[in-house]
Amino acid sequence: MSMSFWDELFASKKMVIGLSPMDGVTDVAMRYMSAKYGRPDILITEFVSVDALHYATNDPTLPSASKGRGRRERLLRTFIRAQDVAPLQKRPYEIAQVFGHTPELFAEAAELVESLGFDGIDINMGCPMHKVEDQGSGAGLIRTPKLAQEIIQTVKAHTKLPVSVKTRIGVDRVVVEEWMEQLMEAEPANISLHGRTLRQLYQGSADWEAIGRAAEVVHKHGGHILGNGDIESVSDLKLKAEKYKVDGGLIGRAAEGNPGIFLSSVEPSKEQRLVWMVEHARLYERIFKEENAYPPSLDELRKGTRQERWFLPVRKHLAWYCKGFEGAVEMRSKLMMTNSAEEVEKIVESIV
Repeated sequence: MSMSFWDELFASKKMVIGLSPMDGVTDVAMRYMSAKYGRPDILITEFVSVDALHYATNDPTLPSASKGRGRRERLLRTFIRAQDVAPLQKRPYEIAQVFGHTPELFAEAAELVESLGFDGIDINMGCPMHKVEDQGSGAGLIRTPKLAQEIIQTVKAHTKLPVSVKTRIGVDRVVVEEWMEQLMEAEPANISLHGRTLRQLYQGSADWEAIGRAAEVVHKHGGHILGNGDIESVSDLKLKAEKYKVDGGLIGRAAEGNPGIFLSSVEPSKEQRLVWMVEHARLYERIFKEENAYPPSLDELRKGTRQERWFLPVRKHLAWYCKGFEGAVEMRSKLMMTNSAEEVEKIVESIV
């Protein structure tokens, strides 16, 4: 059996580091910025529903077929790879993440992900959002370990790509030893473990003691594990990796507004943040701009408060770049009103 990229990574590096998938955050613009300036080993997309991928592919004879194609195109934007945006000096391994609870739909998604050129596929078993876990998807799969195993095995049977899992330490209590044993029966290529239960959401502190106990179980079966949760910097990850014996980690919120975090624990300067901000805005605009996709409402026309809705998702990224220097609060307020990269650049020019 040939080695997967996961095997090669863990064989060649003492500590693997990656960008954690975050819904509504780690779109391709952020992933590209992270790849260019931080050079992490792996990038994982935002998650996409296997159900949505299935039902967006309508029968072309149905009246709703054109609507389905449009929905599918929007979904597939999540699966644009960073390397598809522009050449990268160091190309990270890129992994597409999916979620759901129906094995046959995971089979379809696995074949799609492989056809798009990804290096791996990751199954989300950690999302704590009620609308996801309540239907038995995401962290809801911790309640149904047999189904979780079936999903992993189904995906492995329908793709040559390595299949990994991202999950949590439990639902309403920590069951990490038992849960890791159950997952390792299906032999995933890697497990990324967030140190909170489903009920905690993102509150409180990540339980790295539990992650450490999980690592013992995973390593006992010859597997690999990445820790996730409250990692503040590369140096912080090194300390956690050494103490809790994980094979590396995924950085999430600490990477917001700091794509270079994977290379350095030094806080970027104001000048660096502003340069990154403008580049990020331009990049986002190039990828996601939709001319006249959302016509102005009557209220917007009356008040002259037209907002380019396609630009709204990047505003939070602009705010994350804008911190740690004098005048940042005022600048953030202005950035939250921008509708284009040009407007962002003008605000930055007025500050510098």
